[in-house]
Amino acid sequence: MNGRLAEAEILYGRILEAAPEQADARHLLGVLCGQAGRVEQAAALIGEAMALRPDAADYPANLANILDAAGQPERAAAAHRRALSLAPDAAEGWYRFGNALPHGGIHLREAAVTALERAVRLMPGDHRAAGRAALLLQIMARPHRDAGRRAEAAALLERSVGLLPEDAGIRFDRAAALYALGDRSGAMREFRHTLALAPGHAEALSNLGLLLDETGRTADGATACRRALSVQPGHVEGWVNLSAACETLGRYGAAAEAARRALALHPGHAGAFSNLAGALGLMGRVEESLPLLQRAVRLDPDDRDARSRYLCALLYRNGQDGAGLLEESRRWAERFAVAEPLPRPANEPDPDRRLRVGLVSGDFRNHAFSFYMEPLFRAFDRSLVELFFYSTATAPDAKTERFRALADRWCDAAALTEEELAVRVRQDGVDILVDLASHTAGNRLGVFTRRPAPVQVTTAVNIVTTGIDRFDACITDALLAPPGEEAHYAEPLLRLPRFSWAYQGPPEAPEVGPLPASRNGFITFGSFNNLSKITEETAALWAGVLRAVPNSRLLLKYKAMRDPASRAHLTALFACHGVASDRLELRRPPAGIHANLADYNDMDIGLDPYPYNGHTTTCEALWMGVPVIVPAGRLRDLGIARVGSAMMVSAGLSELIAPDADAYAARAVALAGDLDALATLRAGLRSRVMSSPLGDVPALARAYEAAFRTLWRRWCATAR
Repeated sequence: MNGRLAEAEILYGRILEAAPEQADARHLLGVLCGQAGRVEQAAALIGEAMALRPDAADYPANLANILDAAGQPERAAAAHRRALSLAPDAAEGWYRFGNALPHGGIHLREAAVTALERAVRLMPGDHRAAGRAALLLQIMARPHRDAGRRAEAAALLERSVGLLPEDAGIRFDRAAALYALGDRSGAMREFRHTLALAPGHAEALSNLGLLLDETGRTADGATACRRALSVQPGHVEGWVNLSAACETLGRYGAAAEAARRALALHPGHAGAFSNLAGALGLMGRVEESLPLLQRAVRLDPDDRDARSRYLCALLYRNGQDGAGLLEESRRWAERFAVAEPLPRPANEPDPDRRLRVGLVSGDFRNHAFSFYMEPLFRAFDRSLVELFFYSTATAPDAKTERFRALADRWCDAAALTEEELAVRVRQDGVDILVDLASHTAGNRLGVFTRRPAPVQVTTAVNIVTTGIDRFDACITDALLAPPGEEAHYAEPLLRLPRFSWAYQGPPEAPEVGPLPASRNGFITFGSFNNLSKITEETAALWAGVLRAVPNSRLLLKYKAMRDPASRAHLTALFACHGVASDRLELRRPPAGIHANLADYNDMDIGLDPYPYNGHTTTCEALWMGVPVIVPAGRLRDLGIARVGSAMMVSAGLSELIAPDADAYAARAVALAGDLDALATLRAGLRSRVMSSPLGDVPALARAYEAAFRTLWRRWCATAR
């Protein structure tokens, strides 16, 4: 072959001696030189041929191929461009151009995709160009994904899927990009496409499981995670996602076991430590969960959700004081509340105009907190305030639609980043932005860091400081935050002239039933609080009541009662305090508000936990005629330990407040010892609450309106 090339080279040389202007011979001699590896000589000869015949598209095309083979992509690209300018419909030329460009860097890579996409249009049946372009787009998306440019990554992967729709790997990347973008329905669609192409794709199964859990289809999510693990038992994220789904389902023992399996495979997995801590905490094993959360934070200091979870877990710890909690909250803020504020807003500084009030929460859904919020927002005077709801709920439900009906403006914000949501708030012209989540799950505290509204407040319903210094006030009251508590808040305190909580029973509430003790022959104490609140100290407190009232029973209801591990822990906890299992009734919640409230018709006297008092559960008990004995908060306690006593003061039931354990048991003995008086109290308790400040929702709405106006006028005074 080499001999023939040499002969051809001699022949072309003779032709050019005889006819120096013979362009084809000069071009072909250049091609021969390129085949022989003499690149510069080839480039010179073909360049001369191009000068002789500038309209010949095959000359620069062959030069491009030679330069590309020689590893000179920039020069090759220039030659390809010239060839394609002469023959724009040359599909093979576009393919070769696109195939050559990626080695030259990101800009050439983008040009390569454009070239390959053109080749696809010219050669619809040629899968080489489509596959190459799709792969390049997939590669190009990765740096955007890693840098947090989610929209750019998703757009590139959409083009990639369009070129190669049957590629499971590209489909999976597209699904992950849509999930990161907050497009959960799109992500679910793409995960399902991935699995249709590759049914054993463990990562797609695991991520689909996580997504189903987050969007309210948790049982299906757990099934998907188990399928992933049947395919790949060593898939760490599959175990982590399964633990999250089991936690949502209330199967805390299974959640803890799945997290432990993840840690056995990956001992340094921060998410697995966080999930294990969450499962143990929800079983009531708070003291065990706290060190695990600390470990998660150390392993991944940039996981803001784990740090927020740790802050919330501290609320359940006996002896936690406000100073320590403020210190931890400020640590969170120093790391995560760092976004620069938006420019000063241009809201009209009219002190008396109708105010636009924005409400940010993930609990505009079937959640205990919603039973407080819905009546309150319904009671606002809409001639004074316009309500903008920013819902970050990922699994909206029928209750969400009730909130939507209350809104003057509604925004489904689950898919928005904090920056995007801050911009939306600014565009909406909100005057006062209200945080209703603090550090609870799904919070958007980063929005408030950006100060999109002239006035920003958090509320006493969160009880605890955010640690962020960009709030204008925490709206609270003197019962929850008595004088001196200012030192435990990063936010200035604005105290309402009344208790900052009010309750109105739902229309689905059943009638108050007769006293259960009258038919049972024994007193039934009870609590429907979550198990995280049933701490060692709470168990000791309640065990003292059961000892003081012989033959009495304790009715406990929470979704954790479906979980064998949670039931076993609770039974063992009370056994340590001398309470036999036959004195405990561990009940699973029924479906529906009516049935859940009807369970109070099996309870004679409610018991409030310590240090984290009941909130909605206490109000529900009172509404259903059940008096609740509450521990008085101590001087160093957090506001959450004062909620019960504040409610009783507000309801005119101060006699139910117990300053210590002995008094707590004594209150129980007194109530249990006079069944006629207890029955009378039960029969009149709902009307008593309705006529008290605790049941006066309109009065609370007026107090909030006045507080908003005070804060707004302060801002107007500085804006002029």
